[in-house]
Amino acid sequence: MAIFEDETLRAVGELLALGEQEGYGITFEPDTEGWKVGYVRGMSGGDLSVGYDLGETARAALRPLVELARRHERTREGRDG
Repeated sequence: MAIFEDETLRAVGELLALGEQEGYGITFEPDTEGWKVGYVRGMSGGDLSVGYDLGETARAALRPLVELARRHERTREGRDG
């Protein structure tokens, strides 16, 4: 018996892969209300998405992670350029 559905595992896997590609660790925090998905990078971190269903919460975290990575890249380019 699977604990999570394939669709949920796929969403979590995509988020983890994107995090690794962009240099972020992804955190999953369960609570009585559902899930909190966050990120860590170096000494900083924060929340990406909060929701009841893990798969939906992981999918909802993709866009904020992409935006965070873009902002980080622009900041880095500004310091280097």
